[in-house]
Amino acid sequence: MEIFVILLFTLIGEGFSASGSCPPVCVCKWKGGKQTVECTDRSLILFPEDIDPETQVLDMSGNNIQVLTNDNFVKNNLLNLQRLYLRSCKLGQIDDRALRGLTNLVELDLSYNMLTSIPSATFKDVPYLRDLILSNNPIQKIEPHAFMTLPGLVKLDLSNCKLYTISPKAFEGVQLLESLKLNGNDLQEIRPRTVEALSRLHGVELHENPWYCDCHLRAVKIWLTDNNIPYPIAPRCNGGPDRILGKSFSELSLDDFACRPEIRLDSRQVEATTGDNATIVCRVESIPEASVSWFFNGRLLLNNSAFSSYQRVYIMENGTFDKRSTLIVTNAQESDSGDFYCIAENRAGNAEANYTVHVSYRMAGMASLGSGQIAGLSAALVALILFILLIILVLLIRLRRVPFSESKTPGGGTVEVVPNGTVSQKPATPVTVESSTFVERKEVTVGPVARELIQAESPSDAPNPDLINDTREDPRPGSGEYVRNSDGWEEGYIGDRTPIVEDYPPDYGLPIPGGPPIPSAKTLRVWQRGVPVLPPVNALKRVLTRNSPDEGYQEGCGTDV
Repeated sequence: MEIFVILLFTLIGEGFSASGSCPPVCVCKWKGGKQTVECTDRSLILFPEDIDPETQVLDMSGNNIQVLTNDNFVKNNLLNLQRLYLRSCKLGQIDDRALRGLTNLVELDLSYNMLTSIPSATFKDVPYLRDLILSNNPIQKIEPHAFMTLPGLVKLDLSNCKLYTISPKAFEGVQLLESLKLNGNDLQEIRPRTVEALSRLHGVELHENPWYCDCHLRAVKIWLTDNNIPYPIAPRCNGGPDRILGKSFSELSLDDFACRPEIRLDSRQVEATTGDNATIVCRVESIPEASVSWFFNGRLLLNNSAFSSYQRVYIMENGTFDKRSTLIVTNAQESDSGDFYCIAENRAGNAEANYTVHVSYRMAGMASLGSGQIAGLSAALVALILFILLIILVLLIRLRRVPFSESKTPGGGTVEVVPNGTVSQKPATPVTVESSTFVERKEVTVGPVARELIQAESPSDAPNPDLINDTREDPRPGSGEYVRNSDGWEEGYIGDRTPIVEDYPPDYGLPIPGGPPIPSAKTLRVWQRGVPVLPPVNALKRVLTRNSPDEGYQEGCGTDV
């Protein structure tokens, strides 16, 4: 029976060789139940023609192909391939669509070639690929999502390349990966997120790499331990602390993969006030977690211990890999000023930082206030000063805007009341209007009662400031004052410029029936320069409106200009 089976397979193989199309430089046979064509070590630069389209396995190893062009297998009608071996073909370039049409391909061997990067774009045409061999290529790094288009990948061989870095996202999308070979490269570390997704691995090879065993390799140790991933040859530490050099991963515990702690200093100076608490913060970064100790003058400080007979020490810690250790000394005194030391230590070593504490006496007033209170008071003071300045500015603007006509003495002169009750105004200086200086006369007439009131209010020795003096010299030499008689105005001369007042019967200024029009009151003449302006009516009105027998009469005839 066994002889019959052997003869049957021999006849089938001979039949395939005889009846099928097989290039003369190749060997065509059945191997492992697959129709196989072997064209190895023939120095071929192109794929041979006339290969049977039903070929399932094609081995072109040991040739000089160099470039795998687009649609290479479509042109040769080799769309039924399941396994393709292109080992040692001096391949340096694979076009993006070189594998188009090979939808049944499950195994691809590209080892011992000249590829400098992973041809990730090429893999999108072989979505069912399970085994990929890229070993012994000068590939230096694996980019993110390098195998994303191969969700069914089970075996990946990247051994003996020149890999020195692997992206944290390099293996995303290949959750079914069971075998990974990374041995014989230049890897010193694997970043934490790189291998987290590879939870189904049944074997990994990491030996013959210059591993630097510190905290950056801690994730690999956790990954191997938690997933119980076997490795036939244990990787060894080629760098790191002296205590672990040459040791294998299996000999080291998790905490041996550690980095020396680092202390972050915001400030070394700490200020405190007598009677308050002195607080010092030490921030430590370390993997694994570091233990933190505090010292003062060579003395170890413990949590909730006595610092002196009236002081205590409290130590509080938060975080693990980024730890925050806080030291509090209660009721700080000036004698507590000095250097406090924070020392962080783990298996990789230790780090030390000193903090200088200065305790000052509490001062009265502003010195006893906190920085926030001082800032608030300063802001309030500035606001008050600005408010006062604003008020002063408004007052100045209003004073500058007072109109000239509101002045009680429009001409800027002085006011005086002469003994006979006449009010006059004396301008200060001449005013030139339209290139000429002129003098204009105003008259104000009041009744006898009003005159008596004016005289009573303004005695001759105390001039009334509401009235107007006239001490200016006559602009026309030799001319006298103007006096009024029944015929009109005529000129007379009064040396002291006192208005001429004639005596009239006590008729309170009422006209004589049938007689000529005569003045019914004293004549008040005002000398003024510039634009004609009435005398200060407010002062006269204040006098005229007092309780007087002739109050009603004077209201309508107080002035006569």
